[in-house]
Amino acid sequence: MISKIKYCLNLIWTSLLAYSFPICFELIYLDITGHSKGYGYDLGSEKDISIMFGCVELLIWLILAVPSNIYVFRKTLNKGKLYLLIHIVVYLALAVSCILISYGGWVSYTKEVFNL
Repeated sequence: MISKIKYCLNLIWTSLLAYSFPICFELIYLDITGHSKGYGYDLGSEKDISIMFGCVELLIWLILAVPSNIYVFRKTLNKGKLYLLIHIVVYLALAVSCILISYGGWVSYTKEVFNL
């Protein structure tokens, strides 16, 4: 019973991380590349601080995401490969729904993140 509760809580946590992944990716990517205040703004001497913040954000995100993802994927793989495939599809669907809901679509997301 405890193992099912642990799996359920990790699955909920993994789902929240999957949904917030595009937002976290945007923040980390813009900080590491030195565009944390936008592409039209020159950070100058603040670029080193921005890169450091990006690295710290990446480490925090990895610490929060990797253990629960490994646990959920291993437990799901024990149930069968079809369940693992379903889990991966749901993970991707949550990330895509975040882009569609939060940013209004792929075009605005790529424009905001990659300046395309």
